[in-house]
Amino acid sequence: MSEFQLSTMQKEYWNNANKRWNVKSGATGSGKTYLDFFLIPKRIRACTGQGLIVLLGNTKSTLSRNVLDPLRGIYGDRAISNINNENVAYLFGKKTYCLGADKVNQVTKIQGATIEYCYGDEVTTWHREVFEMLKSRMRCENSIFDGTCNPDGPKHWFKEFLDSDADIYQQKYTIEDNPFLPAKFVEELKKEYAGTVYYDRFIKGNWTRAEGLLFPQFANNPKRWDISYEDVLELPVRNVFIGLDIGGTKSHSTFVATGIVGNYQRQIRLAEKMVKHSKGTVDPDRLYEAYNEFQQELRVLYPAFPVTHCFVDNEAQVIENGLRSYSQQKGYGAVVADCKKVEFTNRTLSYNYLFNTDKFMIVSSMCPNIVESLSTMVYADEKEDKLLDDYTTDVDTYDADFYSWSRYIDYFYMKARYNGR
Repeated sequence: MSEFQLSTMQKEYWNNANKRWNVKSGATGSGKTYLDFFLIPKRIRACTGQGLIVLLGNTKSTLSRNVLDPLRGIYGDRAISNINNENVAYLFGKKTYCLGADKVNQVTKIQGATIEYCYGDEVTTWHREVFEMLKSRMRCENSIFDGTCNPDGPKHWFKEFLDSDADIYQQKYTIEDNPFLPAKFVEELKKEYAGTVYYDRFIKGNWTRAEGLLFPQFANNPKRWDISYEDVLELPVRNVFIGLDIGGTKSHSTFVATGIVGNYQRQIRLAEKMVKHSKGTVDPDRLYEAYNEFQQELRVLYPAFPVTHCFVDNEAQVIENGLRSYSQQKGYGAVVADCKKVEFTNRTLSYNYLFNTDKFMIVSSMCPNIVESLSTMVYADEKEDKLLDDYTTDVDTYDADFYSWSRYIDYFYMKARYNGR
């Protein structure tokens, strides 16, 4: 078993978290979850069988990654089983339900049940109705909840609960509350979130409103990431990915070409193409022709760079299937496939990470709409982090830009984790 060494904040939680609701919120990497690898066994072994034992996370896979896998690394496979097809794992010999909480229909298994102990991971990412249901299920005299989360906006429903008069013990963590982190790691983490609302949330641990520009550092100085066409031709671009956002009744369709340097070290926006639709309709044949034109333009501009993939808005399967057949008929080697849909916060974080670590480049002379789009994306609502999409900004180009590298997001943006505390 790993050495049981705790920070001051972790010790305080261990000694004082005896309320009905016990919550740690705050910075990424601040040690909120590490303590729970020792607390969860204590809680489970104290259960008397009056109700269910439940672990909830954003999804079942994130729950496994964030909680079960580290537990298994400490205590072994015999103490922590895998989750079976009934969403059950056995932890320290006790039946434990392990469920995702991002959609309300995922917790019907425990609807109507009594819960004696619940552990909650990434609570701010849950569907609110899941939490409301949980409150009504914690009805044993000794029912207890332990939860962790990164802060969100000050109007978030979970923040409103934490500010209520419920029986709550809560802690707020900053990055400085973890004395076990290497200084270099903290320095890099601060750099990755610099200039964004996520610095206040994930470094300082504050519940801060997301407002204004999504990418202020890019909007304030887009030339910082500019690269000339001539310089790009000297780089080892081994793949070019096309992103295609298919417009709706009031918008246009956009193609974006992103070059991948070397072994996914950096990205370069190489070119763009816009297709304006008439009379509020989307003409598939016009899109296929535009795709052909764009492929030919890329061959002329970047003859040494292979176009290997085209990632398409996956809400338009009929057009995507048609484009796949068209591309094959034209003899293009590009794989036409679905883009990857990523939740708003991770998508925003991934861009800020690219900007702040200089993994992003753009041939601005070829991509004026991308420059404009990334410079003008703004938050829409003070209660929920989401993008303003009211046709006043070019969301279509922004979407196409993300689609062009979305399937490879983990190659460029992986949440920094320190496997110590």
